Amino acid sequence: MVIAMLAMVSMLGALSMVVDAGIYFVLQHQMQNAADAAALDAVWYWSACNAKVNPPDNSDPWNQAGCQTSNADPTPAGCPPRGTPNSAPCTAATNAARANWGAALSLCQGPNLPTGTIPVRVEVGPGEPLNLPGVSTYVVTLSCDAPHWFARVLPGVDLTTNISASASAALGWLGPSGSLVGDPRPDTDPPLVARLII
Repeated sequence: MVIAMLAMVSMLGALSMVVDAGIYFVLQHQMQNAADAAALDAVWYWSACNAKVNPPDNSDPWNQAGCQTSNADPTPAGCPPRGTPNSAPCTAATNAARANWGAALSLCQGPNLPTGTIPVRVEVGPGEPLNLPGVSTYVVTLSCDAPHWFARVLPGVDLTTNISASASAALGWLGPSGSLVGDPRPDTDPPLVARLII
């Protein structure tokens, strides 16, 4: 009888950890997809891309190829004011992250908290410069302190665990081998492409 009770407690503990690990895997995957989409969206806006803000003769190749100098969406909290550097990519990244985080918002709440109780944090900003002239990176990180679903019944287990995902993207001219090429624009007139940086 004692052995059966110990075995049941051990199995319950193992099952709770497996269920929580599965939920955290799905949560991290959803957050990674949202971070990837947000980073890829942000690099199309000045100052994450290399566009000129107001070229006098509208001849800037970055602008002509699709790089945007402003974002019409309302500026979310935490982003610089409209018209300042990094305002447009911050707005684009934050809105794309929120539009794409899918089940992450509800999974960050755990089994019994209303949606929105524990926020999914969105951190955005310029990344490390690449060794290519005119090509810069933009980084998006999503995180939340998700409560345990079942493992909280075990003694000595923290009530939450931090789950996060980051993505970095860059915008440049499509090179002959599929890589990014910086300024000046190659003579072959390639398209402007966004790539995730790993």
